[in-house]
Amino acid sequence: MEKQILNALLDKYERSSLFKEGGNSHEAPKTIRRIILNFYNSGRCDFPPYDIEQSDKRLSVNRAVLDLAAKTLLDYDWMKGEYNHIIAKVWLNVENLSLAYQAAGREPKGDLIDRICTEITGVQNQVESPWAVSYLQDAYEAITRRRSLTSALPADDGERELLLRAITAIDKLSGAEYMERVFSLRTFGDTKIFERGVKPRLLSILRKYLDNDDDATDEDVLKQIGIFKYPEQFEFCGKISIALSSGVVDFAHLPSGGMIFSSDLSSGKIIIAPSVESVMTIENRANYIEYIRKMKTENELIIYHGGQFSPRKRVFFQVLKKALPQNCKWRHWSDIDYGGFIMLSRLRREITPAVAPYRMNPDELQRHKDLAMQIKTSYIEKLKKLKHRLELSDCCHCLDYMITNRIRLEQEAMLTELP
Repeated sequence: MEKQILNALLDKYERSSLFKEGGNSHEAPKTIRRIILNFYNSGRCDFPPYDIEQSDKRLSVNRAVLDLAAKTLLDYDWMKGEYNHIIAKVWLNVENLSLAYQAAGREPKGDLIDRICTEITGVQNQVESPWAVSYLQDAYEAITRRRSLTSALPADDGERELLLRAITAIDKLSGAEYMERVFSLRTFGDTKIFERGVKPRLLSILRKYLDNDDDATDEDVLKQIGIFKYPEQFEFCGKISIALSSGVVDFAHLPSGGMIFSSDLSSGKIIIAPSVESVMTIENRANYIEYIRKMKTENELIIYHGGQFSPRKRVFFQVLKKALPQNCKWRHWSDIDYGGFIMLSRLRREITPAVAPYRMNPDELQRHKDLAMQIKTSYIEKLKKLKHRLELSDCCHCLDYMITNRIRLEQEAMLTELP
């Protein structure tokens, strides 16, 4: 019963402004204010085990309170007119907090907070990925400001250690890719720990700190950091070939295009015919296929972009850019929505600023307005933030149209006009 009473008082103390102002929870705060639990005070009771209608429970609690008072861990008042019978309230002796925590058998919350902040700082000193740096900084600031654990980090020591170890390991991938279970085995010594103990929380972090479409799948999100269910494939159509140690593979004669695994890219060299005049990256597979079938010209190279690109696909695009003939143009075709403009932004920022949007303008929105989708206020706020990106300054007129008319358009809608 003594531990139950102490824990109730310490719980209340750790929720109080007194704790936040007092620094480490095992030290007495400079300003003494009472942390009170009402036992039976004007009908109020903050401690349900104190039942005055059942004498055995009442007496048991009374004895525990008197013992704790004798140890100078708390003080108390009897109910007026019920001296030595009913306790009105008890309050924590904040001058003996350290002893109270020892008697309760629990770690002072201040010590826990300081220990977790040290853990965060240790990982911060090891990582460089912008998303990881931002997440850890936000978590550190939230915990130190509130003097309390937040949803940013698991309270359980084991779960927190797994998450921080995963973040450190991901940061060290440096553009490499791993299948999910291989990454789990490599990082934790077990093929299933990542999926069971880390993945859900990591995904919520990545969705917040990476550029993601609202409808991005878990697989789409993870591939941005180099973790895959299966090896990544790159699809394209046009006058392109891959020189391998065993010979040259020429894809130019395939009318519907071809593909290579990402692992083959690292062991080969991309060659693009000098006659190629333009490159088109296309977000959605249906549009990629239909464009090849009905619109592709002889001197175009069409690349299936997919969702937000992974570190390995970034390398593919960078290699592709270096292999392009001089004066070759690069266009990108996406949904006219937040995700589509994020893709354009990344291509311009990470591959080449010369990428031009294709059919991502107010005219297309107007032409296909009957097929456009309505957007909510929260989505509009995200579009407004895109207007502040310098690499999208030429797209503000389209973003303004979307905001004003509260619409977005999936690029498949544009296929309705193809023959």
